[in-house]
Amino acid sequence: MPHRLLVVVLIVVVAVLGGGRAVAASSEPPPPDTVPTSENAYLPADGQLSECISALPPPSCGSEARGGWRQTLVMVLVGLALAVIAWRIIRSARRRSPAHGRAEVT
Repeated sequence: MPHRLLVVVLIVVVAVLGGGRAVAASSEPPPPDTVPTSENAYLPADGQLSECISALPPPSCGSEARGGWRQTLVMVLVGLALAVIAWRIIRSARRRSPAHGRAEVT
């Protein structure tokens, strides 16, 4: 039962954060007289493309569209997930190990 609840919660979160937009955007075909462009909001329009594509792009590359509250939310969720995993590992290790540092009662 808890697995079903988790699946339902994940589906709702995906639908709220962006799944609905993808379905709405894909259901409507583009007008026939438009030509697709290769504009990317994350790259500067006036800079060299080869300078901005790397593992460590310089600060002048990119735009204001990078980052934002969604990226911060993902970072917080990953941090919380790592904290929960660490807590579970520590709790499990303490339960399985003998009384470490405690006086034994005889």
